[in-house]
Amino acid sequence: MNLALYTADQSRGFMVEWLLNECEATYTKHELDLFQGEHKTAEYLAIHPQGAVPALLVDGEPIIESLGICFFLADAFPQKGLAPAPGTIERALYCQWMVYGTATIEPKIAAAFVRSLGQPPSERRQTATPEEQMAMKEVLIPLNTTFIRGTVVGEGFTAADVIIGSELHWAQQVGLLETSPEAMNYLAGLKRRAAFPQ
Repeated sequence: MNLALYTADQSRGFMVEWLLNECEATYTKHELDLFQGEHKTAEYLAIHPQGAVPALLVDGEPIIESLGICFFLADAFPQKGLAPAPGTIERALYCQWMVYGTATIEPKIAAAFVRSLGQPPSERRQTATPEEQMAMKEVLIPLNTTFIRGTVVGEGFTAADVIIGSELHWAQQVGLLETSPEAMNYLAGLKRRAAFPQ
């Protein structure tokens, strides 16, 4: 399988790159400079008509939407055990948390994250407001048990941990995890994984 990732700094391409690393996949990485408009060139628009990142070329066929790409990759490398078997309760929980990360957690991060763009890392942690911190704390409550366990689904690391971990990584950058020690400890464990992008 020939894989090519189109991504950009501070984008959802982070989670796709992390999962590609967990799969130990061989891939080509194309880093686009959004500030220079490289995502709006005719060449890239032929891959992703909306000019968004990430996009993954699979044997020349483009796949867009980070969550869709991650579902595909976890299934495409079954030997890595990153997705529970279809038809099991574990698979249902896995799908639930994959979607929860992007549909429920990410919107609580978006405003602070956008405000932080362009700021030096030392200042980004002061971006979130107390109201945003409280909203993040509340949205993470359903995950506290899994954070303590160390994995989102059962005892094994899955692509759901990549999705949730990526969202927490962005949240931490803008000061949204200070009120959730369980999430911070869980994220610290994920960051020790060899596949975590540096």
